[in-house]
Amino acid sequence: MKKYINWIAWISLGIAFCYGIIFTDHSHELEHLKILQTEDLQLKEAKEGVYPLYKNEKLYGYLSTGSSQGYGGPLQVAVVSDTSGLIIGTELIKNFETPSFVAKLSNKKYYEQYEEKSLNDEFQLKKDVEAVSGATVSSLAIANASRDASYQIAHKVFQLETPRIEKSWRLTPKEGIVALIIIIAFLAIYFKSKKLIYFNLFLGLVFIGFLFNASLSLTHFGRILLGYFPDIHTHLSWWLLVAATLSLIIIWGKNVYCTAICPFRASQMLLHQISGINIKMDQSLGKALAFTPKFLIWLSLILIFISQNPSLSSYEPFAMLFSLKGEGIQWYILPTALIGALFFSNFFCRFFCPVGGILNWVIARRNQVKQLIQKHKQDA
Repeated sequence: MKKYINWIAWISLGIAFCYGIIFTDHSHELEHLKILQTEDLQLKEAKEGVYPLYKNEKLYGYLSTGSSQGYGGPLQVAVVSDTSGLIIGTELIKNFETPSFVAKLSNKKYYEQYEEKSLNDEFQLKKDVEAVSGATVSSLAIANASRDASYQIAHKVFQLETPRIEKSWRLTPKEGIVALIIIIAFLAIYFKSKKLIYFNLFLGLVFIGFLFNASLSLTHFGRILLGYFPDIHTHLSWWLLVAATLSLIIIWGKNVYCTAICPFRASQMLLHQISGINIKMDQSLGKALAFTPKFLIWLSLILIFISQNPSLSSYEPFAMLFSLKGEGIQWYILPTALIGALFFSNFFCRFFCPVGGILNWVIARRNQVKQLIQKHKQDA
C-alpha cells in the first residue's frame, strides 16, 4: 500500500510541475498598470521592446519592462519615461517576494525616488538609489530591473550612452557570521559536543533568526526546484547556508542545519526547558503524526508547482516568529508550535517542519545510493 501511495505522490507532483510550466500565465497585461490608468495613457505596439505611450493622440512618453532576480524569484518592473528622457514613474508588475517586504517598499515611498531620474543613471544602491531598511534585497532587485528597463529606452529611443555596471560582491558582516556558524556546527557534530551544539543553536537563534531572519524554509527548496536561484554576488549568505547544508548531507550524511543551526529548533528547545514539562505522546498517535510533514510537503509542492510561485504555500512560522510578520495560516501555526513546545520536545520539528522532512528525505536517498555503490563494489 505504501508503495502505491508513493507512486501516486510522485506522479501527482510531476503532473503539477508540467501543468505549471505549460498553463501558468506568465504574462502581465501592461494596459492595467496604475500609472497608465491614472494618466489615461494609451499603449501602442512595441518596437524593440519599447512601447510608445499616447495621450489624446499625442506622444506622451515611452514604457519598457526590465527583469531581475529577487530573493523570492524573478521580478519584473515597468518604467515610464517622458519624451525628454526623464523617468515619470516605475511600477512592480510581477514578483515572488515576501508580501510584507513589498508592502514596506510602498509604505516607505521607495518608488518615488525614481521620478525625474535620467534614463542613463546608474541605479545603484548607496549611490543614486536608497534602499528601504528591512527590504534591502528587494530594493536592490527592483533597482536592477529598473536599470534594465530604463537602459532599453535610453538605447532604443534616445541613443544615449549608459554606464557599464559591473557586478560586485555584496560582502557584509552577515556573510562572515553565517560562515562561522556553519563551521562551528560542523565542528560541534564532528566532535559530538552537546555544549557546542547548544551554543551554536543560540548563535543561530540570535543571528540567523532575529537579526538576519534567514532561516531555511520550504520556499528556499521551492525556488531551487523551479530554478529560481538568487544572484550569488548579492545573496552569498543564502548560497552559503543552502550549499553547506546540502553538501554536508551528501558528503557526510549529517543534517547539520537541523541539529546545530536552526533558530526555530533553538526556540522550541528553549521553551521546553523553561516549562520543564515533558509529556510522552501516545505511540500510535506519534507514528501517525510522523507522516504529517510528508503530507504537508507534498501538498505545498503541488501548489508551488501549479502556481510557479515558491512562496505561495509556505506555512512555516519561522519568519513570523523572528520578524512578527506573517500571512494567513501562519497566525494559527505559530501559537500552536510554541504552545506544543512547552509540553512536547521539539514539537514542531518532529511533526510539522517541512525543512527537516526534506533534509531527512535527502539523507535517506543519499544512504540508498551509498548502499548501492557499496553493493556494486562487493559484487565486482
